[in-house]
Order: sequence, then C-alpha cells, then structure tokens
Amino acid sequence: MKKVFRSFFSLVLTTVLLSGMCAGVVGPDSPDYSELAAVWAPTIYQDVTTSYDVRADFLTRFAFDGDWAGGNNWENTFSYPLASAVYYSAQETETHYFINYFFFHPRDDGPISAEKHENDFEGALFVIKKDGAPYGSFVLMETQAHNHFYQYSNDSSIIDGSDDIDGAVIFDNGHPCVYISPNGIGTNAGHGVRAYDGSAAQGDDGIIYRYTDGLSMVPENAAGNYEYVYDYELISMDVFWERRYDIGGPDSTFGAFGQLYGDTYGKNKAKMPWAWDDPDDGPAMIGVSWSDPAHFVDVHFDGLGDFSHTYLYNPYFSHMITIDSITSLSNEDAFNDESDIYLYLTADNEKQIDARFWKFNQAELNVPKSVFFGMDNAEFGDHFSEAYNTLYICMNRDIEIVFEVRDADALGAYNSMGTVSITPAPGETIVLDAQLTSDGKAMISAVVVTN
Repeated sequence: MKKVFRSFFSLVLTTVLLSGMCAGVVGPDSPDYSELAAVWAPTIYQDVTTSYDVRADFLTRFAFDGDWAGGNNWENTFSYPLASAVYYSAQETETHYFINYFFFHPRDDGPISAEKHENDFEGALFVIKKDGAPYGSFVLMETQAHNHFYQYSNDSSIIDGSDDIDGAVIFDNGHPCVYISPNGIGTNAGHGVRAYDGSAAQGDDGIIYRYTDGLSMVPENAAGNYEYVYDYELISMDVFWERRYDIGGPDSTFGAFGQLYGDTYGKNKAKMPWAWDDPDDGPAMIGVSWSDPAHFVDVHFDGLGDFSHTYLYNPYFSHMITIDSITSLSNEDAFNDESDIYLYLTADNEKQIDARFWKFNQAELNVPKSVFFGMDNAEFGDHFSEAYNTLYICMNRDIEIVFEVRDADALGAYNSMGTVSITPAPGETIVLDAQLTSDGKAMISAVVVTN
C-alpha cells in the first residue's frame, strides 16, 4: 500500500490546486473523453415487453418531446419518436478512467401503481486502467438496479471488497455488454441494469442497441430474441449537470435535488446518480458513484493494484473534503482512559464519514493524529488501495457541513467530543486549522473546497 504523508499547509495548497484541476483540466496525455466514451460504449441488450407497449422500454433522451419538463414525459411517451440515446460522463485519476453510462426511459411501467412512475434513470460504471494503450484497458464494471449496485470483472486478481462480485463481462467486438430489464414487476423488471449473461430475452422479445456510428435511431421492430439492432447517440451528462438546480414544478427538470420531476404514479421517483445510494454496500455513501468513483470502486473491490485517488479531471462534485488530523483534548472513557476517536461528518444531515473510514484507539492527549482512510483502527479495515484522506461529495448549495469528533464505546455507543459546523458558499474554500470543537474536547484540521 502506498503511504503518503504531508504537512497540513502543504496539503492545503495541494488541495486548492487540485480543485482547479478537478474543475476541468485534463491530463496532458488524456484522450478526448467523448472518444473514450465511444470506444467503450456498451452493447445494450434491452429486453422489452408487449404488456405495456414495447415503446415504453425504448432508450431515449430526456427531452425526446422537445422540452426539459419532467412532468409531461409519461403523457408524451407515445406521442413523439423515441430516438435512441445514452448519456455518459467521464472522470480521470492518475491511474484510471471512470466512464458512467446512463439510460433514460420516460416510463417505468407495471401491473400495479407501486411498480409505475414517471421517468426512469439507471446506469453502469466502467473502470478503465491507463496502461499505455490509447484508450486503456477494461478492468471492471458496476451496474445499478433498484437501488443496489452489482459488480463484474474478468480479472481474477480483483476480489470482493464490501460487496460480492456478481459475475463476469461478455464483450461484443471490444464493447462490454449490459442487459436492461423490461417494464413489469419483480427483480428482473423495471429497467434494472446488469451484465448481459447470454440469456434469451423474456418472452423472446428484445432489441440490441449497439454503438456504431453514433446515430440516433427510432426502433421500428422489437419482435424476436434480440434480432433487431439499432445504433445510438452518446450525449454528455453535462446537459443534466448544468441544470441540476432547475428545481420546481412540472415545467422544471427536477422536483427535488437529484430527483427528476415526476407527478404520475408518485412524486419525483426517478433519482439521478448524485442521489443514488445502496443501503448495504459499506462506506460508499450517497452519490459517490457519481462524485467520487475512485472511492466508490475502492470500497467495493479489493486487489485493484496501483489505484490512485488523485483526480486529473472531475467536475462532478459539490464539496471536496480533506481531513488532515484529529486531536483529542479529553479522555472520555471510564476511569480517565484515553479516547478512541473518530470523525462523524454529515452534509445536509446525510452521513458522509464515520468510524469505518478512520478511527484511532487510545489517542493520547494533545497529539494530532493524521487521518488516512482505512488506517489505524478503521472499522472497515485496511481495504483501500492507497492512503488518502479526501472525499468528493455532491449535495445541494449552501448546505451545513457538521464535523463531530466522537469517542467510540462498546456496542456502537459513543461520547460526543463536540462539533464544528460550516456552511460554505459555492466557490469558497474553508480551512480549519486545529479548530476547537464546540465543547473544547477535540481539535480538527481539515479543508473544504466547494465547486
């Protein structure tokens, strides 16, 4: 494991410089990201069902009906041509590319109201190793279905991390193959995305979207077991990212932060990737598959080898949080025993960092303890590929971030050692330099950069 230790003020300078790089400077040898997305564009086995009109299973763009209003897509599904489109985003670290592909359907339909909602947004993340080849080499992928992530890799050296590896990847002339389930009810429905395993389409009805020339096409026939093949257009996710604060009523894109506006069969049911969260996948918190894919993947897998968390390109975050050190100023355990300290951090009341990231047992008084995720007595253990202490999150603007130092007790209990609360404005950098907590029992050194 690579160990990196720096002075705090060196870290502050590096953090501020990296924030500029993350905002849009690509690596000097980086390919064009649209070309990268095209090279690895998935071949999509889209299952369809005649029960709700096969057109409700066609992939298309959000503005298929000529507007960016989320509240009329259910009604307009069969009134406009559903020309094929897939959204993508790309991020780059020193060692890997991370390409997200996202799939939009105007309707998630089914036999009962609980299985229906307006708009649907699912996706897959591809991890590409920078190995000297012009566009790198495929390493693994993660897919999203029904609020859970699924992991796939053909590399036997990559093993389970916080989540089990679910299988291997089939390639179509170098393009990874994914499967999207049709409308309906059950686990194999609702447009969930998984690796394609070679199976026939349900009911022998399914089409293939294969990226060839990047042409947006309206499927003319969906009969047969993946007999008909259609090209598709790739569209940058920037079109959504730039509208993420268009939050309002039916004429708006979003009804809440990270939730597409929808008012047919429930409210705002379709979530964007910065609101995705798998409830049982370890210390990978809400939205990090989007804002910090290196952290997300490093939680889910072990055996990644040389794997950097330093981004050369990552514009898709709201706050970059670097934790330098925590200092205990009070022995909180019984009989004046030394505190077992960790950081509990929330952003807009959403937990972002806890004892799984880092913990230090028996912390002597007045000695700053450097924070590196997975180090010392972290409850998740030493599973990360390198020692790092920066997390990228994506939340709304002008939110409150609360740093709380805690002393861990038995059976999940804890003693609070005080808090530090900040509400950084967009574009602001806040440096906490040995900042006392609210009750003076601990100090925190950290940097928060907002985007």
